[in-house]
Amino acid sequence: MSRNCELLTILQTLQTFSDCDITQSFSEGDSDILLVSFSKEYDSFIITQHDSQISYHDIDSALALLEHVLLMNEPS
Repeated sequence: MSRNCELLTILQTLQTFSDCDITQSFSEGDSDILLVSFSKEYDSFIITQHDSQISYHDIDSALALLEHVLLMNEPS
C-alpha cells in the first residue's frame, strides 16, 4: 500500500469514527511532527504542527498537507 493510500485510509477512519475523539500522531524519534483529528462539531480535519492548528473541511486538502509535511521531514 502506498503512503498516499495509507494516509487517505487514516483520514477516512478519523472521519468515520469522529464520535470517538481519535487523534493520529506522526512522530520522528521522540517528537511529534503532526497531530491529526477530525472534529464532528466543525465537520473538519484539525491538523496541528508544533503550536499552530489548521483546519480543512475536505479530505483532499488535508491529505495534501499531510503528504507535504511528511515528505519534508523524510531523511535525505
